[in-house]
Amino acid sequence: MTHLLADGYPSRSNSLQRNRFFPRKLMEVRHWQAEQSYHRRSRELLARLGLGRGVLCGLEVARTPEGTLIIGSGAAVDGAGRIVIVPDDVEVDVTRLTDDCGRPAGDPVTEGSVAVSLCFHECGTDLVPMPPEQCADEVSCIASMTREAFAVSVTRTLPGPQHLPEEVCTALFAPADPTDSPGVDRHALLDLLDPRRCEREQDCVPLVVVDLAGTPDDSSLDTSARVVIRSNRQLLDLILCLAERVDKCCGRPPVTAAPRVTALWPWPDSDGTGRAELAENHRLELAFDHDMAEQGLDDPETWLGVWLLGPRLARRVPVTRSPGALEHVAAPVPGDGAAFGVEIDDAWIRSTTLIVVMARSVAGGPIQAADPPHLALDADLAATGLDQAQREQLWALTADGSNHAALGSALYPSAVPGPPPFLPSGDGTAGGELHVVLRPVTETPQPPRLLEIWPPSGSVLNDDTPENAALRLRFQERPAVIVVVSRPLTAEAIAAPRAWLRTWTASPDGEFLYGPRELELFPGEEEVLDDGSARYTFAIAGEIHWDANSEILAQLRATPPIQTESPIGQADPQVLLDADFTGTRLDSQTLFTIWSGAVPNQLSTLHAINSAGRTLFDGVAGGLAHWGFAVTEIHQL
Repeated sequence: MTHLLADGYPSRSNSLQRNRFFPRKLMEVRHWQAEQSYHRRSRELLARLGLGRGVLCGLEVARTPEGTLIIGSGAAVDGAGRIVIVPDDVEVDVTRLTDDCGRPAGDPVTEGSVAVSLCFHECGTDLVPMPPEQCADEVSCIASMTREAFAVSVTRTLPGPQHLPEEVCTALFAPADPTDSPGVDRHALLDLLDPRRCEREQDCVPLVVVDLAGTPDDSSLDTSARVVIRSNRQLLDLILCLAERVDKCCGRPPVTAAPRVTALWPWPDSDGTGRAELAENHRLELAFDHDMAEQGLDDPETWLGVWLLGPRLARRVPVTRSPGALEHVAAPVPGDGAAFGVEIDDAWIRSTTLIVVMARSVAGGPIQAADPPHLALDADLAATGLDQAQREQLWALTADGSNHAALGSALYPSAVPGPPPFLPSGDGTAGGELHVVLRPVTETPQPPRLLEIWPPSGSVLNDDTPENAALRLRFQERPAVIVVVSRPLTAEAIAAPRAWLRTWTASPDGEFLYGPRELELFPGEEEVLDDGSARYTFAIAGEIHWDANSEILAQLRATPPIQTESPIGQADPQVLLDADFTGTRLDSQTLFTIWSGAVPNQLSTLHAINSAGRTLFDGVAGGLAHWGFAVTEIHQL
């Protein structure tokens, strides 16, 4: 049976195999050989099937006046995918045929042609004494290193064609028969004419065929069998050169861009100015980088809309084209601009009201360029939190100012501003939707912040120093996790800490932790401090083995969705605790897996980072803090 890794065909018995490591594994010679074999064979397989046999660089050939052949330094990939390196120029006597190892064999030849090829050749080096086995007393020498060298082969066997057969090229690119169905699938045709096979080529790399009867110069050298493997950069350059030739030959089709919105007034901002300007002036102004069809500008409600949105408030207000000069936007040449009146009753505007402005465009729709091919407005600009279905609900409203209270309550929380918008609009394709929101001045309340944790992350609770001994004694007298936050949390969060704060203990052994288990936390005890911060003590209900080493992991997750027991502030119930501290080397997915209850039997050691003097928040509500500390055996001071 032949194999993909050996002769070209896949075989289960010869598939790639690598070491699997575990603590205290005994590594024998076969394991080290398997480690090298895995990396070598996978690299050679990729080189053989991905690059193929050929010259990577150098290896130029030239005849000397004496008739010998000079092969320049360079590198190649042989038929087995191995890299063959020639570090220096090599002189070869082409009249002496060689054996498989590149050594001269037989009498010199003076007639006909010979093929010169480069072959991979291994040599044992760095001899060292090998101790005798069992009762033997004779010390032998063995090579301790392998040099990946080369050999030059001179044979009478000439290489066959190395490139794609001419008939395949002819079949792929021949003029189509008018009677054939259109749309020739060249991929399928190539697979049929020259299928990609797994067979391994001959190992040696052909360099040149030498005519011994010719004059001893370069005219006697035939390099047609020599294959040069081009780099990806060279191939890209060749493709770009070909593309330029095609453009010159066949002409480049004219590129027509769809019109875009280049200016919008009022513009969304964070201080409420845009909302105030629209509410006061009842006017929108837009600029485009193309001359736009008048029928779309004169009838804006088919593509342009304005909505008032708030708790128990959802009104689509009428929008009409407005006369007068553009005062706030300037249309680029040869662009266009238009002003639109917005009928807003001042009584509808409340302190919390958002004003949503949307424009949508489809191919063949009313808002399109005035000139052929009349491409639709490229309107894409997403700057609200409303999804497609929610925006469709707003478009479905009649533009008469009537209120839809239930819809407003449902959509208002989602309409918060999205990413900061920027113009021009568009994604390079005609059509799309623009949606922005003008909001009132809002003050974001500061979330409660995580200020301190105890025991500190990175601490070792032992008796090696008086400080550590005191820390251990305090923890041993009352095992607990203490967190200090900048202002009090809700009573529901403190009564049910497992919703956001959990601890685990595990036994270390080398670089791993074994048998992790969760430690139950009792409801917290609150102590409000003089500066307004709050200290919460969560006693550990689970048993801790004081006579053995253990590491304790703590996670504090202040993440959505917000629930009754989430760590949120009393004064601002919808603001999560700001807690961000990376106190262990465990990655995010491992931490979440542990939190979810699928605790693995083995973990990497925590390598806990000292939390003393560190900031445990990042200024944004919510987050993840994780830390660890160690409890070691008791010793007498």
